[in-house]
Amino acid sequence: MKVSSLDENKDWRFGRGRASYIAKAEAVRQNVATRVRSFTNDWFLDTTANIDWLTLLGARNTQTTIEREVERVILTTVGVARIDNLESIVTRKDRKITIIAKITTVYDTQFTEEIGVGL
Repeated sequence: MKVSSLDENKDWRFGRGRASYIAKAEAVRQNVATRVRSFTNDWFLDTTANIDWLTLLGARNTQTTIEREVERVILTTVGVARIDNLESIVTRKDRKITIIAKITTVYDTQFTEEIGVGL
């Protein structure tokens, strides 16, 4: 798998030829983070994809639902073999969440990714 890499502002990198792309486990890592951060209705080809962050971060007692949705999105990401550990820290006052996921890829590589989502 090969994807266009993102810069520190989460924008696509252009103009560096092949150096603008990442592959294998690093591509999986980036795809996981991008998909978890994406909101429902963001992608016009599948408006049901991703997570309904507007509803979930605004409601009470949704941490279990959030974790299930994050698991669903991560496990349906191409290149993910399994989730080894998943933690979430919700800050309701600020409507933010931090997800820490330890993931094994189909490339026999493990990584831990910290993903922040806020409204």
